[in-house]
Amino acid sequence: MLERISKITQRWFLCEEALFIAFCTHRLAENNSMLSHIRVGNGMIEINPNLCDDISDAELEETLRVEVIRILLKHPYERQPEGCSIVSRARGSNCVVSDNYTLKHLRLDTPKDYDLPPRQTYEFYARNIEHKMNPQGMSSDSDSDDDFVESNDEDSLEGNDINEPTKDFISMISNEILVPADLALNWQQDDFMTAIINETIANVHSWGSLAGNLEQMIIASTKAKIDYRKILAGFRASIISQKRKLTRMRPNRRSGFEALGSQYDFSTSLIIGVDCSGSISDANLCDFYTTINRFFSYGIKTIDAVQFDVALGEVTTLDKASRKIKVVGRGGTSFQPFFDYVAEHPEYDGALIYTDGYADQPVLPEHLKTKICWILPSERFLPKPDSWMREIGRICVIENNS
Repeated sequence: MLERISKITQRWFLCEEALFIAFCTHRLAENNSMLSHIRVGNGMIEINPNLCDDISDAELEETLRVEVIRILLKHPYERQPEGCSIVSRARGSNCVVSDNYTLKHLRLDTPKDYDLPPRQTYEFYARNIEHKMNPQGMSSDSDSDDDFVESNDEDSLEGNDINEPTKDFISMISNEILVPADLALNWQQDDFMTAIINETIANVHSWGSLAGNLEQMIIASTKAKIDYRKILAGFRASIISQKRKLTRMRPNRRSGFEALGSQYDFSTSLIIGVDCSGSISDANLCDFYTTINRFFSYGIKTIDAVQFDVALGEVTTLDKASRKIKVVGRGGTSFQPFFDYVAEHPEYDGALIYTDGYADQPVLPEHLKTKICWILPSERFLPKPDSWMREIGRICVIENNS
C-alpha cells in the first residue's frame, strides 16, 4: 500500500506542488481498524490497507487527493463549528470539496443533497446539516453516534429475528452515520498544525489542478493569524482547571447541595525561561517581555523569570511594574538546566519557554509534572510536525505586528 501511495506522490511532485507539500506536512500511517479508506487528523494521514486494496489506483489517488485538500482548507484543525457533531462536520467538509473540485471517481455529499445553496462556507454547511439531522438541537459530539453503535452491536442483535430488509437498513445507516463519524474522528482545534499549513500555503507557487475557486478559498483561509493571546489564556485556563476542589460549602449549580460544588484556587504560579542566546535578537526579546506584561491581565499577580543560554541565570520575580529588563548571556543554548530547575520546584503550575528552538532536545526528569508552553518569535521558527517540542507542550507564535 505504501508503494502505491509513493507512486501517487511522485506524480504530485512533478505536477501538483500544492498537494505534494501539504502531504509532506503529515506523517503517513496504516490503520486497519478504521472505517474510512483514508482520513487525516492529529498531524497524520491514516490509510486502511484492507479497504484500499479493493479500489483502483485512480480511486485511491482521488481519495488521497480529497483528504489533502481538507488539510489545505484546514477543516481538521482550524475550523470546528460549535454545536455540530463530527458527522455534520464531515458532511459539511464534503460539501465544500465537492462544490469546488471536480471528482471523477468518488461520490461525496453535495449542497444539493441537503437543499442548500452552493459556494458557501464549511461552517454554513456543517451547521445547516446539523439542523436538518437534528431539528430539535438535541445532538452533540458525544451523543447519537455512540448510542447507535452501542444499541446495534452484535450482542444486542443476537437472537433477534432480523429479516433482510432490516439488515440492509442497518448497513445503510452504518454507512450514513459511522463512516462520516470515523472520517472526522481526529478533527480538533490545533493552532500548531494550522500555522504549519499556513506556512506551507504561503510557499506554494503552482496550484496545479486546484487552481480557481479552491485556490482562492485556500489562500483566503490564511488571512487570519493565530492569536497568541488566546493560546496563552487557554494555557492558563488549563492550569486553573487543575486547581479545582470539590466542596459542599458551595452548591452545585445543577443539583444544589445534593452534589459537591467546585472551588478554584487562583493562586497560579508560573515560571518563564527566556532564551538569551546569541540567535535571539533584542527586538524579539522586547516583543516577548511586552507579551508577558499583557499576561498579567489574565489574573496572574507575579511571574518568576529566569534567563538562560547554556547555563541558568538568576531567578527574578516580575510584576506589572516591570519596565526595564537587563539581558545577560548571549552564548549557546541548552534547555536542560531550565527543565532540571522546574522539576526541582513542583510549586510551579506552568512553565513558559521563549526560544527560537535552536537547541538539542532536553531529557525530561521523571518527576516533572509542570505544564509546558513554548513561545516562538515568528512562524519561521516553527519546528516540523513530528518535532519533540510538540510532544513536551503547547506551541504558540508571537508575530512582531501582533
